[in-house]
Amino acid sequence: MKNHREISAALQELSALTNKPSWSKREERRHAFLLSAISVMKSNGEVSLLDLERDEFNEESRAQGLPTVNFRNSSMPREKENEIRAWQAIIAHGTESIPEFRDMTVGSLVAQLGTYTGLGSFVPTCFYNEIFQALKHVDFLFDPDCVTMIRTSTGNPLPIPLMSDTENQAALAGEGAPLTEADITLTSHVTLGAYNFKSPYFVASIESFQDVEGAMTILELFKSFASSRWARAVGKYLVGGSGINQPSGLLTQLSALNAPTVVASGSSTNDGSSNTGVNSIGTDDLANMIQQLDPLYLASKKCFFGMNMNTFTSLLRLKDKYGRTLVDFVDGARQIFGIPIRIAPNLPNIGSASYGTIVLGDYSFFATRLVNPLNDFGFGDGVSVSTERYSELGKVGLRFFGRADGAVLWDGDSNSPCPFVVLQQHS
Repeated sequence: MKNHREISAALQELSALTNKPSWSKREERRHAFLLSAISVMKSNGEVSLLDLERDEFNEESRAQGLPTVNFRNSSMPREKENEIRAWQAIIAHGTESIPEFRDMTVGSLVAQLGTYTGLGSFVPTCFYNEIFQALKHVDFLFDPDCVTMIRTSTGNPLPIPLMSDTENQAALAGEGAPLTEADITLTSHVTLGAYNFKSPYFVASIESFQDVEGAMTILELFKSFASSRWARAVGKYLVGGSGINQPSGLLTQLSALNAPTVVASGSSTNDGSSNTGVNSIGTDDLANMIQQLDPLYLASKKCFFGMNMNTFTSLLRLKDKYGRTLVDFVDGARQIFGIPIRIAPNLPNIGSASYGTIVLGDYSFFATRLVNPLNDFGFGDGVSVSTERYSELGKVGLRFFGRADGAVLWDGDSNSPCPFVVLQQHS
């Protein structure tokens, strides 16, 4: 039988439903469908579960006077078909797993999708299945390869335990000498909260979700800009949030913890100019930052120079008196003195008294917490679908929301070295 995999998948899902102590109405319908589908697939080895799901969807659509769809001749991958079918089910029949949210503002459909006589920015016709979106950099504090990333399904306060024992060390002892005891010098914790961030609504026509090509376009469009909007907003607070009814950002925490600070002397020793620490950064400033960071932090795989792009390009132009550049590129990766560089757009520009123009440190000691972040498909519990509010207009509203917070995993203990060093411009 060609459909043995589909039968196996249906049996597994049926078993999982059967073992649940109680069912929702949606699960009752799904259970009945699976029983019928398994019987049909066993009697006809050419029928797939996807074919039966499509037929069921089209039958319900016809009953409600809605257009039907044809996946049979589609060249798209099965994963994409499943994703589109899930969204069509949400629009046509609703779902209990994603709550509906309502809003008083209705967007302009023509401005988003256009019509066949007056085309807008995005057109529900088949002309090309990729969208080229303008991009904007987000802070590397969202990169799990750079920081300690914590993903949770709830926003309860999350204590992160800390420990310092740098004051204690082993002692030379003779054979049979009495043992000594020493507790861990310091234990404490920092607490991560969860602050809510919501994207604006994106409003599209029901037809764009019902049509296969249109659904591809709308889904890809929503996933691309919703995640970018959310990350750009959160990044601003992860870097510079005040901590008052908002996340306490990296710079705010380092200032409060009295993290080691290097006051810039400027680039005059590099280029022989009259530049000072008010308006420039020199090689000596970066060397002084390295000097103040403990060698164990420097050896970490997550030790970076963090700066914004304007600061980076300024250093990119910096040369010594022999014309040699300060920034190196190793296999395309940018480095200074062998330490990688990461870009955080929300760190401040070079300027008088700017605090945190560059932050050198082991960023595994910065925890970013995400609650209800986008999943691998670009949507999940954080997506709200507004259908009833827009129903008489034939539109659907999509919105992404999630919660986030960040914390430096060091409590200011004077006996343990700080994992970060901050560069401050001279006043």
